Amino acid sequence: MRAFAVIAHKFNGDINLNDLPGSGRVDVIARCINSSIFLSHDIRRDVIFSFFAPKIQIRMRIDSSRVKYLNPDERSTAALIRNAILKMGEREETSPGFFSKNMSFDDFLKELKEMGEIYYLHEDGEDIRNAEISPNSVFLLSDSINLSEEEENKIEKIAERKISVSPKIILASHAITIVNNELDRRGL
Repeated sequence: MRAFAVIAHKFNGDINLNDLPGSGRVDVIARCINSSIFLSHDIRRDVIFSFFAPKIQIRMRIDSSRVKYLNPDERSTAALIRNAILKMGEREETSPGFFSKNMSFDDFLKELKEMGEIYYLHEDGEDIRNAEISPNSVFLLSDSINLSEEEENKIEKIAERKISVSPKIILASHAITIVNNELDRRGL
């Protein structure tokens, strides 16, 4: 099992399917989901993708082994996220493989720690090509906004290590693609 977790700083829960960037950058979240789960003409069945939205204190989790109705375009992914927000409170699994829940940042980190060893993706980390990585790993990164000092301190306390995927600062979705490639090459 591999997991990816993104801190979605701009996301506020309001989604306009005709303006994804203006909807709290849900386009970034959708791209990260797609980079985590999709292969060409298939999906990875061993991925958990989570994001935490600090503005509204929710965690959304997608279990690729259970997911249905997920397509590789950003708009339909955003529609599933919107539906999960609208149905939140009725039940945790809002559609097959989509789970949403109110929780604090500390509870989100605790949930991630229970899934496996946490690797904080950061440009100042150890090169992923040289890093030892556990088969049950969680790769944690921020969206297009840097983590706050408080968030970073909490993450550094629970992370196994910082890992870098590039000598340059790259898009979150691209970082996820590179991690997937490295894990695939290692057979993890």
